Amino acid sequence: MVAKDTSGVNILGSWSTTDSSVQVIPCSGTFSNGITQTSSTNKSQIQATWSSPSNVPQGNIVIEATIVQAYKKFYVNCFNITLTPQLGDDHVFACERLSDDTIHVQRFVNLDGYSPPVLVTAASNYGGIFQVSRVAQNNGVIYCEFTLSNFTNTLDRRTKRSISLLSQNTQYQILTAIGNLDSSNSLIQHFTASVLTQMIQLNQPETIMTNNTQGSTNNKTILLRAHGIIMLFLWMLFVPAGILLARYFRQSWSKLKLCAIPVWYIMHQIVMNFAVVMTLVSFVLILIYKRGVWTSQSLSREFAHSIMGLIVVSTATLQSIMTIFRCRPDHPRRFIFNYVHRIVGISTLILSSATILLATLLSRYDSVKMKPWRILVVWWSMEFVIWIGIECLEIFYRKYWSRFDTINLVQPMQTNSLHDGGQLMPINARPSSGNIFKERFKTFLFILHILVACGLSIVLTVYTSQIS
Repeated sequence: MVAKDTSGVNILGSWSTTDSSVQVIPCSGTFSNGITQTSSTNKSQIQATWSSPSNVPQGNIVIEATIVQAYKKFYVNCFNITLTPQLGDDHVFACERLSDDTIHVQRFVNLDGYSPPVLVTAASNYGGIFQVSRVAQNNGVIYCEFTLSNFTNTLDRRTKRSISLLSQNTQYQILTAIGNLDSSNSLIQHFTASVLTQMIQLNQPETIMTNNTQGSTNNKTILLRAHGIIMLFLWMLFVPAGILLARYFRQSWSKLKLCAIPVWYIMHQIVMNFAVVMTLVSFVLILIYKRGVWTSQSLSREFAHSIMGLIVVSTATLQSIMTIFRCRPDHPRRFIFNYVHRIVGISTLILSSATILLATLLSRYDSVKMKPWRILVVWWSMEFVIWIGIECLEIFYRKYWSRFDTINLVQPMQTNSLHDGGQLMPINARPSSGNIFKERFKTFLFILHILVACGLSIVLTVYTSQIS
């Protein structure tokens, strides 16, 4: 258990206790800033005293506790040394607690980010000689220490390597991960990972601080992932579908009504109001995740994403409010609402796309092998084809097909009518072949939008579920 500031990064204060079941421990190299239990017996409560530091930061103090799921769950903590923030082509150092409670430190190379890491042997020569200097387990705290020495730049020209050698003169980025071992004490896929923005160089003293624990931090990450997943589906699938319905199916479904209300309007209202409500829900989730703390301007992409996201939430809410106070369809100033409603709606959709793009470029996605922004490019391309396709179809129909479908009748005559179910239907009221083709093709493109947007949203959801 530790006390942190609202950022969830800095450990604050010190602990003391007279409870024999509680032990004060150092975390991140600082004395007495954490506590843990001294035995594996079940407990309903513990007693300890936390003392605040002399320079207490503004804001709340957060007490974080890590609860082990079960004692027979064996965890492994790893960190990678890599040239890039993506998993793959990494030098991996794993601190493992085996099923018999022995501690191992091993060195691996992660060649492509998807295959299991390859164990490095003494003859492998991936840069530096790896030697374990200390391993220990003390009251649930595991210590793993090792050294890398005797770096050499001499290479066998006949040897082809798929990964660069470790060098003392190169700057590297740290990736950390924690996960389980299987029944044979082999590494399996980690359940949490993080990318440190700090760069290190192996010939210089560095202090690395990270917190990879399963518990409250992991639960907190769920809020971040839920925020991203909700926004992806809303602004890639639902909102474009609602706009397509209002713009291109207003005339097509004008005669389809439910309780004297056009079906297209009902669907448009349901989809858009659902999108606004869920956008606000997603906004609340990220506020809870951030604990109300504003993103620092020093993080340029994160700050820009937060500003653009706030604008999207505001304009989306404004759209719903405008529809409540709009004037009647036959009002002489109704055209003002129509123009404002369309401009704000399209602008919000475009801004949301840029906001999602910024999100995929944040450092949290750096641990994902596949670049998520490429999925967005595919989505933009397909949406462009669908929207331009429907628009060109409407223009072409109005300009060319209408001249063949128009039948001018001076007087309605019985001979110009067809018998349809006991009722007379004028010939010029029948759907023309061109109109039938247009409506079917529009429906096809609308369904294509739903399938493509849904599929790509699911792919991005998978990537979002991997961020930490």
